Amino acid sequence: MNSIAVIAEYNPFHNGHKYMIQNLRGTFGSDAVIAVIMSGSFVQRGEPALFDKWTRAAWALNAGADCVIELPALCALSSAEAFGTGAVRLAGKLGCTHLSCGVEQGTARDFYILARAALTLADQTVVDDRGRTYGQYLTDQISRKVPPKISALLAHPNALLALEYVKGILRYAPGMQFVPVSRTVRHDTLQTAGSFASASALRRMITSGDGAGALRPYVPEAVYGDIRDLLSQGRYTDYRRYEDLLLYCGRTLTPHTLQSLPAFSEGLENRWYRCLTQAASWPQALSLLKTRRYSCSRLKRMGAYTVLAIPRQDMAALRQAGPPYGRLLGLSPQGAAFIRQAKAFLPIITHPGKSQGTLAAWEKTVLAHDIKSTDIQSLCFHSPACRKGLLDYYRAPVITGVAGTAEKQR
Repeated sequence: MNSIAVIAEYNPFHNGHKYMIQNLRGTFGSDAVIAVIMSGSFVQRGEPALFDKWTRAAWALNAGADCVIELPALCALSSAEAFGTGAVRLAGKLGCTHLSCGVEQGTARDFYILARAALTLADQTVVDDRGRTYGQYLTDQISRKVPPKISALLAHPNALLALEYVKGILRYAPGMQFVPVSRTVRHDTLQTAGSFASASALRRMITSGDGAGALRPYVPEAVYGDIRDLLSQGRYTDYRRYEDLLLYCGRTLTPHTLQSLPAFSEGLENRWYRCLTQAASWPQALSLLKTRRYSCSRLKRMGAYTVLAIPRQDMAALRQAGPPYGRLLGLSPQGAAFIRQAKAFLPIITHPGKSQGTLAAWEKTVLAHDIKSTDIQSLCFHSPACRKGLLDYYRAPVITGVAGTAEKQR
């Protein structure tokens, strides 16, 4: 049986996401399992997701996915390389036969060529005195090893992630096949195309005050109704609250403490403390911190490390070992059989409170970061009534249809 992993954020879910799931269903048939590996309460750009992870999981299931597994926060908040590798390793442990993602251009063969070229650089020490980001350095190095037409793909925003997925497949899941799906719009563009708009554009519509009405042409009708309700209830991340947390941590964490967090090195901890102390807002702090070498996305992830107090050694350990469990967020009846099979190879967590007694110490550590990230996200919700903590302990996975024994606790 084919099982296709889709690595996603659904922040929020839109028509492009629905199209991708329908495309995979049409390609692989009704018997195939579509397993979504989704960032939880924080996303890779280094901030809380706009909406909670259970709502986003329900959107995926309603669009045709069969199960939704949370990507641990330690993976979700990593660089593109560690993010992609962690997600692929989790997909492999679940038993997925294929992995799919959206790309602007390029075939599976193109990305295998790029990945094999990139892997020849993997053991080389990165020495870059030109102030380039890792992505810029990697692009420049690969461009010397592949035809110009293929290296040109790396100019597209989704290409670097696709490249990291295929690198992860070659390293950790060589039996898995990569299946690219063509995107209609870039994931980072604020422009729209027909009934398609990127998640970035939709978040901009919401946070700029346009409300749910502006989203209606670009999201499934059920998602539109949910977003309208979530906004009216104040059950969404108010990024002004999160930015205040970033400033608070920037003014209270000393450079010595910052050195214990991931990515703080080469004196950046001193610059961070100085800039965050001087800045009157997080955007102003970013403008003071940003250099050619340190992109905004990297700096935002570092900001998340300060708020979530992530020890450097925890992120390094997860990168070494890969995700130690699968945290189930949602399930369809067809996904239940897939999850039952996956349990033979990977611990599956449905309710953290009932799993604590069976988890190893390292699994508890990784799970604690997931729980904390949800607590911080809910603390940043717009309505005070929605800011309760410990949601992970009393929110059950979203189940569609009759799942039978799939809800049995670990």
